[in-house]
Amino acid sequence: MSEIKIARFVGIEACKSLIKKNLLISVTISVVLAGVCVLLFASDTKASTIGTVGDILTALAAIWVAIVANNGLHTWKHQARTQKYIQFMDELTDTVLEYILAMEAPIQFFKFIKMSIDCHSEVEQLKQNNTKNSGIIAYIEKDGKSDQVQLNQYLDKVRPIRSRMMSLATKGQVLGFDKYTECYRACEMLAWSYGQIEAFAGMIGSVHLNWQNDKVQQTLGKIMTVDEESIRENIKKQNVIFLEFIKQNYRTLLT
Repeated sequence: MSEIKIARFVGIEACKSLIKKNLLISVTISVVLAGVCVLLFASDTKASTIGTVGDILTALAAIWVAIVANNGLHTWKHQARTQKYIQFMDELTDTVLEYILAMEAPIQFFKFIKMSIDCHSEVEQLKQNNTKNSGIIAYIEKDGKSDQVQLNQYLDKVRPIRSRMMSLATKGQVLGFDKYTECYRACEMLAWSYGQIEAFAGMIGSVHLNWQNDKVQQTLGKIMTVDEESIRENIKKQNVIFLEFIKQNYRTLLT
């Protein structure tokens, strides 16, 4: 009878554990446990102890199969979730890299324009033209419109990549990554560098502005504070933050 009590105790404890994990499995085990109880009752009144223990072990084997199946389902769900997260990170990483590489062309042309503005500023100084922002005004009136067209052509190639990067970054907010705010902010700041050059392009093409207007002068002053070095530094910094996020989450998912 001690074997029967042990079997009964093991069956009940296994059932309790499964109830906590999976409702469907717990229902199955409840049915099996009910059968075990019937067998135990029969053992006390009619059947032999040896035969009843064998039946109980058979029932417990069914419980064990349910446990294995439940664990297998849990493992499959975990693997599917991990694969989904890894695919997302791979896609976002590829897009960020593609964006950074695509930004090289507009950054280089932006650098060329700033050098051209500096040349015009030196010429205006030689002319003893002390008008505020005279160099950039002279550049805009002479080459601004044509350079704007070319700069926008470079930006047009980056625009769909930028949009895809931000779309993926937004999608990632619902996936529950650790410290995802840092990743999203890094993507925003990467996109901000594009916005700086885009605003610059819009300004150099505005050849008919009133240069005496205070707000126009303030805007000219602001866009001249942006340079190629600061843009590259921002992209480098945000890329480091982004890659650190990716590395940490790969480590978490694969351990």
